[in-house]
This record gives sequence, structure tokens and C-alpha cells, in this order.
Amino acid sequence: MELNWHSSSSEYIATFAKKRNSLMKKAKDLSQICDAEIGIIIFSCTGQLYEYSSPSMDSVIERYNNLKRKAQPELDQPPVDAKVLEEEIANLNRQLQGLQEYHRQLMGEDLSGLSVKNIQNLENQLEMSLSTIRLQKEHIMTDQINELHHKRNLIHQENIELQEKIFREGSSSSEANQYHVSYGNTGNDVDISIPSPSRRPPCRNRSLTPPVTIEFALRLPQLGDFTTLDEDG
Repeated sequence: MELNWHSSSSEYIATFAKKRNSLMKKAKDLSQICDAEIGIIIFSCTGQLYEYSSPSMDSVIERYNNLKRKAQPELDQPPVDAKVLEEEIANLNRQLQGLQEYHRQLMGEDLSGLSVKNIQNLENQLEMSLSTIRLQKEHIMTDQINELHHKRNLIHQENIELQEKIFREGSSSSEANQYHVSYGNTGNDVDISIPSPSRRPPCRNRSLTPPVTIEFALRLPQLGDFTTLDEDG
């Protein structure tokens, strides 16, 4: 039923009370049956206050405000003044220009307007920077040299172990090498046994160059190679 503001005041008051009590009853049932927190505030046309809450109106309102602040955090922040933003932007631009100018001066540009003291400060700054760079360079080179020395020692140790392995394997064979000795065209060539220097164990303090076995031919003079002085005459 739609109420008309021109209706009698008694009819309006009766309808308002009926609807209000019905709303309060439904809110109470919802709170008790569904264990819900409810808060209802009603102002009549005459300004009279009616309320219902479960468990309390203060707890319901506090919970509502907390959820609202979490959902819309930007509403709690104060508005930012545009003038403050402009001043901050201008300050950042000045700082950027100053850094760019200082960088050009370090590169040797735009030095005409500097005093002797300012140029001396730039020179000191460059010397400090150069010293730091050199120290870092020396540190890197030292690490690389140490690494190369370590690799060299590993290779040296591997060579020593390889020589020892070769010596152990060779010791199981013959202890003497056969060298061929030729006496010319007489047909009296013979093979003689000469101990090989390669049978000696390797020395750790000597050169890593492996021993070399040399095969040589020895020719002894025969009687037929000499003639008397008379025959030549």
C-alpha cells in the first residue's frame, strides 16, 4: 500500500509503527537464527530515533568502518596539493641538471666557468677514482695469475706421475737396449747390448723432457783401408 503524505497523521503513524515493528522482528530473527551481527537505525519524520543492534551498535559501527577503510584506503589519505607536487618536480629537475653538469666536468667538458679550486677538486676526485680502478685491476690480474700457477702445478704433477708410470711399465722389459754397430762393408756387423739411460728413474728436480735413446753406427778401420807408401807410388 502506497502512503500519501496528504493522508491523516493518525493513519501515517499507525502504518509507520506497523512496518517498523515488522522490520525489527525480522532483524531479531535473523540475528538469533543465523548468528548475524545486525545494526538498524531509524529516524521517523518527526525526528524520533529507533534502533536495534546485535550484539551492540558500537561494535557493528566499528566493524563497518574498519571494513570500509580496508576496501578504500585512498579515501583516508589527505589530498595532495598540486603546488607541492610542482615544487618537488622542480627540485628533482635541478638535482638532475646539477648531476649532468658534474658528469660533463668529470669528462673534461664545460670547464671554462670553474675556478682553480674547483678544478683541483675535480682532479683529486679523478685521481681517487683512477686509484680505485687500478686496485681493482691489480686484484683481478693477481687472481688470474694465481689460477695460472695452480694449473701449471697440476700439469707439472701430472707429467711427473706419467714419467713414473712409464718407468714402472718399462722396468718389466729388458734392462738393456740393442745397438747396431757396423764395421763398414766387411760383413762383420754385430749387435751389442748397452744399458739404456732411459731406465734410470726420473728426477723430480730435473727437466720434464723425456730421455732420448740414440741409435748410432760405429765403423772401425780395417786392414784393407790402409796402403803402403810404395804402392801409392
